[in-house]
Amino acid sequence: MATNNNGFADALNEINTLLKVDKNIEKKVLEEAAEYFVRKLKPRIKKSEKNKDNHLRDNLKVVVKEKMVSVEFEDKAFHWYMVEHGHKKANGKGRVKGQHFVRNTFDTESDKIAEIMANKIIDKMEG
Repeated sequence: MATNNNGFADALNEINTLLKVDKNIEKKVLEEAAEYFVRKLKPRIKKSEKNKDNHLRDNLKVVVKEKMVSVEFEDKAFHWYMVEHGHKKANGKGRVKGQHFVRNTFDTESDKIAEIMANKIIDKMEG
């Protein structure tokens, strides 16, 4: 490898080190990032005034599977997609505008989520 001191060699070494992250550390970091996303998403979801028993914000959860971590709504909150993206009105005349709470939250918080993940990975690798 070149021995110039322009910083690219060091950056390449750090990137290569990050690519070799242990899968258990990776899953823990993803879970922590998902929990952060849920904490930021819940306040943005309005409570339903029609259905007092089934609020979207109460059905949000982090699911850790064998090879992935995801943020999901429970089965009884199947309608989250229509609330997020909009839908046709029941009478067929016009559309209900989507609220875009998931997209807007991720757009707002994505840099912070990436920073949290990078810092956690670096912390776990250093000690």
